Amino acid sequence: MLRNDRITFIRDYLQKNFSVKVGFLSKKLEVTPETIRRDLEYLEELGEVKRVHGGAILKKANIIETNFLVREAINKKEKELIAKEACQFVKEEDFIALDVSTTNTEIAKQLVQNFQKLYILTNSLNIATILSKNENFKIFLPSGELRNSELCITGSTAVSFIHTFNIDTFFMSVSGISMEKGLTDYALREFEVKMAMYKNANNVFAVADHTKFEKTAMFKIGELHSVNGIITDPYIPEEILEKYEANEVHIFYSQNN
Repeated sequence: MLRNDRITFIRDYLQKNFSVKVGFLSKKLEVTPETIRRDLEYLEELGEVKRVHGGAILKKANIIETNFLVREAINKKEKELIAKEACQFVKEEDFIALDVSTTNTEIAKQLVQNFQKLYILTNSLNIATILSKNENFKIFLPSGELRNSELCITGSTAVSFIHTFNIDTFFMSVSGISMEKGLTDYALREFEVKMAMYKNANNVFAVADHTKFEKTAMFKIGELHSVNGIITDPYIPEEILEKYEANEVHIFYSQNN
């Protein structure tokens, strides 16, 4: 394969998966590991990637919001694994909060399958519909403005409604996780609802697949140590896992990959 074709493949792969190993690329592209290392050096010189031991990660300072339906199809397997792990932090009759996100949509599916009775607060119509399949779940939806593209409730009325509750555990979606910038997200209207849940929860777990690490979105939620931990998938690069654990950031993920 020609160099330009390899570079295009590596760029496309990193946009979807955030990290890549030299061994994988060498086998996939049928070239030597030395050739792949030179390709990664070239991309690093362009400022597109950061080389780490055994491979590289996508170097991208900022991320932007994408449509819910587009995000729903991305890293679906990873989100399913996150959802299964999240259930380890739930017990019967807990009061749970789920803000609108594709990851929390998967968590909702797992809650229906694994629990008999829960109280759940959400601003997502899609999540509420999934949860309604269990007749023993008591679901709380705030009133407010419907954001059509996300099928979620936003606005000051929704925020005020959320502040009336004392939440046991909030599974909080995030768009960026960074040691320097903390937990971040986009979309101001959803962000205000998220912060209301965040402030009224006794326990908060950030839920995000491995591609969200070392990225920063527009609005800062809080520092990494402001949550009980981060629930992610088992495909998180070992280098990032070691970095965060060395800084006493608790990361949880299922071993069943």
